Amino acid sequence: MLHTVDMAAHPYLSGRFAPAAAERDAADLRIEGSLPADLDGVFMRNGPNPRFPPLGSYTYPMEGDAMIHAVWISGGRARYRNRWVRTSGLLAEVRAGRALYGGIMKPAFVDPALLGADRDPGWPVKLDPFINIIRHAGHYLALAEGIPPYEVTPELATLGRFDFGGQLPLGICARPRRDPVTGELVVFRYDSDPPYLTWATIAPDGTVIQPATEVPRLEQPAMIHDFAITEHYAVFVIGPAIIHAEALVGSGAVVRWQPGLGTRIVVVPRSGPGTPAIAETEPFWAWHLANAYEDGTRVVTDFPWRERLILAEGGGPGGNGQQPAGRLARLTVDPARGTADLVHIGSVGAEFPRIDDRLTGREHRYLTGCGRSGRPGLAPGEYDRLVRYDMATGQSVRYDTGAAIGEAVFVPRAAATEELDGYYLCFGRELADDTSWLYVWDAADFPGPPRARAAIPAPVPNGLHANWFAA
Repeated sequence: MLHTVDMAAHPYLSGRFAPAAAERDAADLRIEGSLPADLDGVFMRNGPNPRFPPLGSYTYPMEGDAMIHAVWISGGRARYRNRWVRTSGLLAEVRAGRALYGGIMKPAFVDPALLGADRDPGWPVKLDPFINIIRHAGHYLALAEGIPPYEVTPELATLGRFDFGGQLPLGICARPRRDPVTGELVVFRYDSDPPYLTWATIAPDGTVIQPATEVPRLEQPAMIHDFAITEHYAVFVIGPAIIHAEALVGSGAVVRWQPGLGTRIVVVPRSGPGTPAIAETEPFWAWHLANAYEDGTRVVTDFPWRERLILAEGGGPGGNGQQPAGRLARLTVDPARGTADLVHIGSVGAEFPRIDDRLTGREHRYLTGCGRSGRPGLAPGEYDRLVRYDMATGQSVRYDTGAAIGEAVFVPRAAATEELDGYYLCFGRELADDTSWLYVWDAADFPGPPRARAAIPAPVPNGLHANWFAA
């Protein structure tokens, strides 16, 4: 029999990771400084937020009910709302008044009669679209890894599962990439059963124009959180994090680090089915890729490098207290020769790397990430420093916020063309008094202090990926 997890004793269910207990609305937020008059849209961030104490185990950032936090900004004013994504699994647990599903490390084989007629796929594991929130073809989609998204309204009401008109019924990744020139959304999906890795392309109107296509020459199922695109390629960095699905009904870890397999970089032509180029390197892990682009015949990818994946109950992108933030690296692949060269950039660690999204798949100069200052009171997996790297010089600048901050998003000014002509936005939770804020920096003035911040009326837990959607 599985027991509920002691949330107060779990590092990713307590402190600033503790789930928000309620949904709230707040109009006309208190503003310190002045919000830019030309900011007009909504900042949304998704993250795991268990509605009930988890059953059996809880592994961050691999499970948890999805909750979206949003701040709408217009005319120098702001309002806030947070909502759970009401999946069929969550609604079944609400009816029962307790958790029904077990964790991925200790699953519970839920009686299907408790789940209702419209149960989510994935039994015995619950479908949790808590990793990201995107907008494509007018649809706001809450995403997780390799499962169907859930669609929400612009005001965060849940509409239901979304499979692109039946064209991608098995789901998509949590980190799709939109080509800023064509408007196409490129997605992938990994699985524990063959085909282990597929990719697809979705047109700007939501039509799937490249159906789910197998990436060949992969002999084992691997966990792949992120990828990147260039003008002509999709780029996968596949670390030796091998999936052992039999552990769901037996023992041992579902995902195991097997360094003897090394890391593979797979470069797939976006033009359609074709033979990928594969380069093999020493083992390393990458949670997130900032961007990739083509430099002549070579493909360049920037990302936070990690020596290995640590994924156990209590592990995650921020480490488990022993693993520091990822060290920025540049990977250069020659597809024709099947070679890869890795160079580390500077010594400042960071995670959640972002660029100006208008340059996705094209050469960028700047990227931002979340780093750790080393100050007391910062919990494992938290970041208190916003870092910006200049990839042309290899230098970085940073601002220590005094708060646990989340992924920072660049928002360009209207009609802007330069990478620093805009704003950085992120959520932060003050270490001193536990208040939560939306921070706004002028990118051109960074690393100066934020030009404004909006007070959130309730604590915002640490979360995952965010995006800005212009009005």
